Amino acid sequence: MPNSPLDAFVPSNDEPARELVTRATKLVTRELGEVEVELKRLLHSTIAVIPNVGAHLADAGGKRFRPLVTLLSARAAGFEGPERIVVAAVSELLHTATLLHDDVIDGGDVRRGRPAARLQYGNGMAVLTGDYCLARGLQAMAATGNLGAVQSMSDTVTAMAEGEVAQLDIAGDWSLDRKRYYSVIERKTASLIAWSCAVANLVEPQYRHPLHRFGLEVGFAFQIADDVIDYQSSESTSGKPRGQDLREGKITLPLLIACERDLSLRTRLQAAFSGGRPDHDALSRLVDDVARSDATDHALDVAASHAKQAEIELRALPSSPSRDALASLARAVVRRDR
Repeated sequence: MPNSPLDAFVPSNDEPARELVTRATKLVTRELGEVEVELKRLLHSTIAVIPNVGAHLADAGGKRFRPLVTLLSARAAGFEGPERIVVAAVSELLHTATLLHDDVIDGGDVRRGRPAARLQYGNGMAVLTGDYCLARGLQAMAATGNLGAVQSMSDTVTAMAEGEVAQLDIAGDWSLDRKRYYSVIERKTASLIAWSCAVANLVEPQYRHPLHRFGLEVGFAFQIADDVIDYQSSESTSGKPRGQDLREGKITLPLLIACERDLSLRTRLQAAFSGGRPDHDALSRLVDDVARSDATDHALDVAASHAKQAEIELRALPSSPSRDALASLARAVVRRDR
């Protein structure tokens, strides 16, 4: 593997969380190696620049979180078919596609601590390589011969696209509420994690719904933790500039909570963005105000409640080390710093 999920997932000084992820990863170390081989196969093309663009991101230090939960979920549900390796690789491929597209849409310059692929290869190449990742994912799922798995993937990609479009459509809409916020993050983030945890619906029917629900709850916790990281971490740890979400006009849970508790903040946001993008100093003050408030702590409490609900969903599965590992990962999601 290009990196250990441990290094990208939890702070180096958080030994309890690192131990949780270490134990979880050890259960599927061999399978994760097979996923890397499959991922490289899916990124291969006779058009040499395509694997170069894909590898620029895929090998840049990702968490491999989606493949990890896919493999652990398969084990917890007793599914040992070779398709689990394909689903795990495709989950990372779909995630890679969204990141390539996002950096073009958002004008992002940094991804995983290195220049975004679009800066090195151009916007067009980044977008088209993202399209290639989506196409190869569909091709790989079709090759399993399971129509239900293909349908589940197409439903998930549709939801992800809806989420990304909705997020772009509401950027700078300071009237956003929590219901609309959740509608976005369920589609753009949680849907793929839920698909991964249900192993493309290839597990036994009695386990599909609880694993899907587990994935949704973990997805909510994952995205909310991401939202908090954007306000609390520096570029050196998170791999992107602090406050990047607000600079792009994105309304995330910490900002929503801060606005709920300080009604003047929403007015200041509207004023700051009324003439287009505000200047750097104005944005920095807004970011600092949210970061200094208790909104980020409250948002983490919300993320923790989703992680707890995710653990509850796992009770439908037989007791096993893999089920315990999934529960540990749900808790670790809230404690990460990147």
